Amino acid sequence: MAAIEYRAAVPSDSGAIRLCVARAYASALGAIADLPDVTSGIEQDITKHNVTVAEVDEQILGVIIFDEVSDAIMIFNLAVAPEGQGRGIARRLLEVAETTARDCSFSLLRLRTHKLMRDTRSIYRHLGWFEVAQTENSVLLEKPVARLVAEQ
Repeated sequence: MAAIEYRAAVPSDSGAIRLCVARAYASALGAIADLPDVTSGIEQDITKHNVTVAEVDEQILGVIIFDEVSDAIMIFNLAVAPEGQGRGIARRLLEVAETTARDCSFSLLRLRTHKLMRDTRSIYRHLGWFEVAQTENSVLLEKPVARLVAEQ
């Protein structure tokens, strides 16, 4: 099995990222009528936000899009294509955001997901996230940023 490489996205990755995101959300898009278009704005995201991809043999299998928002690092999108699932890609991409938060002295990660994405919510809870608020169709989750032992 080829190694998974993690790197910053570049503008020429936008098509492959869009495909990865579409494949990752395919079942949810078919089941959740009010799920927003999760593939729009990828080009702008690459130029405006932090975007990291997980790649195997030049195929993008995962992506995370995040940035500083107020007092936290906000994750705008995390997607892993079906063939990349179960390989620790989502966990590693979340670690990239957490490392950025720590390096920038933020103590909190945030993200929103659709309330009907129960499996996704369960995975986040398993990874140490807490559901802190819910609106009509979205759930706000937060995770405290772990401090390194040497920092404590």
